[in-house]
Amino acid sequence: MVAVDVFKRSAILRFLTSLKLTAYLLFFVAAASAVATFVESRHGALGAQALVYNTRWFELALALLGLNLLLLLIKRLPYNRRQTGFVFVHIAIIVIMLGAAMTRFLGYEGIMPIREGESAEYMYSNLDHVQISMDDHDASFAVRLFRPGPQSVSRKVELGGQTYSISVLAYWPHWAETYVPAEGGIPAVNLATVGSAGMESRFLLAGHSQRLGQVVFRYIEGELDEAGSAAPRGEFRVRIADKTHQLSVPERLPATLQADGYSFTIVEFHPDYKVGQAPDLDRPMENPMIRVSITGPAGQQGERMLFAFHPDFDMSHGSQAESFRELPMVYSFEAGITFASNGSDGLLCRASMSLAQMDMGSAEVDREIPVGEVFEVEELVLYKNDVSTVSFVIQEVLPSVVLQPGPSGDPNMPAAARIAVTNPDGVNAETIVVRNSPTGSTVMIGDREATINLGPVRISVPYQLQLEDFVLLTYPGSENPASYESHVLLYDPERGIDGKPVRIYMNHPLTHRGYKHFQSSYDTDQLGTILSVNHDPGKWPTYFGYTLLGIGFVIILAKDLIWPRRERAVERLT
Repeated sequence: MVAVDVFKRSAILRFLTSLKLTAYLLFFVAAASAVATFVESRHGALGAQALVYNTRWFELALALLGLNLLLLLIKRLPYNRRQTGFVFVHIAIIVIMLGAAMTRFLGYEGIMPIREGESAEYMYSNLDHVQISMDDHDASFAVRLFRPGPQSVSRKVELGGQTYSISVLAYWPHWAETYVPAEGGIPAVNLATVGSAGMESRFLLAGHSQRLGQVVFRYIEGELDEAGSAAPRGEFRVRIADKTHQLSVPERLPATLQADGYSFTIVEFHPDYKVGQAPDLDRPMENPMIRVSITGPAGQQGERMLFAFHPDFDMSHGSQAESFRELPMVYSFEAGITFASNGSDGLLCRASMSLAQMDMGSAEVDREIPVGEVFEVEELVLYKNDVSTVSFVIQEVLPSVVLQPGPSGDPNMPAAARIAVTNPDGVNAETIVVRNSPTGSTVMIGDREATINLGPVRISVPYQLQLEDFVLLTYPGSENPASYESHVLLYDPERGIDGKPVRIYMNHPLTHRGYKHFQSSYDTDQLGTILSVNHDPGKWPTYFGYTLLGIGFVIILAKDLIWPRRERAVERLT
């Protein structure tokens, strides 16, 4: 009765023990959990944690709900025997929430990789951490970076008795440095090319060249007439005894190359070979071919016909030609497309092949451009050569580009973040940190040097596991894994354990000192294991809460058997 009077007199306690508050909080938590489900389907578990489950407002709602349930339990004291099941259920819910809180704030997960014959007494955290080192001091904090773009993650850390502010300003799941228009850079062409690999967009910088199949694109800084080729008719190369010998195809034939007892003589050259036609040296280099006469060290003779644009096509002649079939020979011709500035905002071009200028809408040929003709390139117009199967479009001529970090479409590129550090005096420094970089990124903050890393942190464990053997079992007749297991030795001197053999495999984890080790994955060479490690101090309170919950429901269902209604009527009379 005293407790009831206290709750009646205090407006705050009346609010905290209101059943309406309970209903509102339950609805709020349920609605937030439903939203988190949709968030997780779009952004993954990290997104649901960052936006809902690990936010302060969600934690406050759960804490308020737990306090509300506890005070309601106290307010209704004392309870009669028939309310025992209700009390058990009420206490169970509070205990389960307490266990969840212990898991949330004290629990953690990680990965423990071990190679055969080696041991580990640490694991790597599942969550990435921003880590900063300065002089002999270190600090770190966990981050949940799940979506690209600007970020609003900021923490204060202590380093050497001073407080520093660390902010994650941007995040890229796949990061690369790309060229963007900006002053103070170099001229460039935004070029879209179509080849065997499909359509690719690229920047061609002034003074640089890029190869696409057999074609080399150049952007020269001088006059277009300055661009030339060291081998305008191509080059013959042969590899003998791990040494490469080469000979440029000259204007006057025959031409002979002597190498390690062999004699190679170029006896015929076609710029545009067609079966049954004599060489026409005035034709463009549409299908260049050379005929090579070969004499071996033992006097054996043969001929090879080599095609620059069809290196896999082999035409051998002579009774002893088979003896030269395994001799690596190649004829290469560097088809080139060269660009240069026209002196204003436009672009001039010259190609070592004929080009067709095509309308991108109708796909009709507007004009044919002969080999070597200098012409002014039009933007967003398709230029195509069918023989070399190359096409290109000038998307934009840029007077100046600079290299800047940004998102990459290549899934093999690493993640990265832009991180800023501010010292107590307000001095700020920014840097790009690549995830799991072995060296991190170094910046100067005032007169002090700091190293910043992004990635998992190492967490020590109070024992040691040594991997004796990793076993991978496959399905019969295939390389598909059916099961895999780790044979480890457990060392824990404090517990008197010295090399206890343990077998970890699917659904059979190792549990020791509150750490549970699951077989998770393995190294590609099958000489190492990857264990998933879970440390959950809230597990047993949660199990205890579920046990109380089950007991409570059993008592509620059986209360008429345990305390018959007749006895209840007597209680009312008394």
